[in-house]
Amino acid sequence: MSASQISSRAQTYALYTGAPRQLASEVVAGLPRHAPLIPAPARQEQLLLESEVFYQVLSSQRRFFQYPFGIRYVQPTTDGVRLHLESNASLDTLLAGLLPGRAQVGAARDQIYGINGLRICARTERGIELRRLGQPTSIRLTGPSRGAFVRAESALADQVRSNGGEASWLAGDAWTVHERRWEDERQPLTYESVWREAAWLPSGLLRRLGLLHTVAVPQVVTGHEARLGEWWILELDHDCDTGLRRAELVQALTDPEHGLPLQLHGHRDLTPGGSLGLVLLKAPDRTATLQLRYDRIDYAVTEDRAETFAAIRRRISAVTGEASLPAMPGCPATG
Repeated sequence: MSASQISSRAQTYALYTGAPRQLASEVVAGLPRHAPLIPAPARQEQLLLESEVFYQVLSSQRRFFQYPFGIRYVQPTTDGVRLHLESNASLDTLLAGLLPGRAQVGAARDQIYGINGLRICARTERGIELRRLGQPTSIRLTGPSRGAFVRAESALADQVRSNGGEASWLAGDAWTVHERRWEDERQPLTYESVWREAAWLPSGLLRRLGLLHTVAVPQVVTGHEARLGEWWILELDHDCDTGLRRAELVQALTDPEHGLPLQLHGHRDLTPGGSLGLVLLKAPDRTATLQLRYDRIDYAVTEDRAETFAAIRRRISAVTGEASLPAMPGCPATG
């Protein structure tokens, strides 16, 4: 592969993953000839785990970060995916969503939250590696420092225990009694047939998270799933004076080589008293649907948010231009 080819493919890789240019160049240079830039997981177990991770990423979004979800870039491989976190705050938020624990819910039976059976299987200088018990899976988290990961995990364990719960991830290579029961009762979402058929979409979005800040320009991204994972909704809140770049994001997501098997089915613009608009993307095989919801929100820039919002503005200002979506019938408003 020539230097110009590596440079061009590295630019595309950075666009989809958010990776720094040097890392993108190194990844592309090391790829076998004709290998996809954004590979799919080689094993179904990995794909299902990534679908749960994306669900938790959406569910745990409660703070403002420079990058959507506090994840600066991702590095997908056929065997796993690495999420590089921007700060200690984003590390705290994501660990609380991923690591499994038992919580006492009133007088009802105990409940498992986080990802059932997830364990820390390795610790590195800049992060940790997670896997599900008994499965060949891998989710790597990197970012602040090894000390930051140690402190975040310790603080989370203390919080769980102080609330009368159990930090299940500390049980090592064994299931806890409550986790085993949860698994035997097929409680995790990945046992649902609808979820399993649609899991390629959240996994694919996780592997392309960079698009939410290299192509799109929202201040904040939130979202949720519906219909047992058949519908995934991303809510992109924009600054009042920025473009939306909907067409650019749709083009990247539906790109035949690097995107996902999605087709544009409609979009609807602003209606009085409603949200700014939405875009509907569907899989040709009808297994999954992605809805992008757009709004403009003038968030108050309080003193504790000033630095973060300044960083968000710098991120947004680096992406310019805006194309138009093709004219077509409007799409349904809800999932």
